[in-house]
Amino acid sequence: MFAVLNRGGRLIVVDFDKNENIQHPTVHNSFSHEELKETLAEVGFSSTEMRTFYHGKQIFMKQDASMFLASSVK
Repeated sequence: MFAVLNRGGRLIVVDFDKNENIQHPTVHNSFSHEELKETLAEVGFSSTEMRTFYHGKQIFMKQDASMFLASSVK
């Protein structure tokens, strides 16, 4: 995604917060905020902002979970 964005372009990610209780070979148990921030910075994104915006009961593989929004600028 970094390569196709114009300078100043924004990458927006919406996903579940990392959930260590989810273990399945075909299911991604999401990202920790710090790991995702590090990865985005390594490829060149700056100004990454993240926040959890929703908590729900049994919404991810029948587990309680929360969701986050991340925004990074190229």
